[in-house]
Amino acid sequence: MVVSAWSVVTSQHVSRRLYSDLQKEQKSAQQLEVEYGQLQLEQSTWGAHAVIEKAAGTRLGMHTPDPRQIQVISPRGGA
Repeated sequence: MVVSAWSVVTSQHVSRRLYSDLQKEQKSAQQLEVEYGQLQLEQSTWGAHAVIEKAAGTRLGMHTPDPRQIQVISPRGGA
């Protein structure tokens, strides 16, 4: 009878530990799904930039200037 009781206690302990592990893994999976959605959104944003850049080059004849042609102007401080 003692062995049977010990077996029940042990199996309940294992069951609770496994359930706790399951909950942790489900939470982790949910976080990964959120991150995946954010990455998809970021990818679509980068895709939009590529489409705009291609249209600017083909339809409007625009191009990126040569680095020697770029002048950086710093704002003047004070009012």
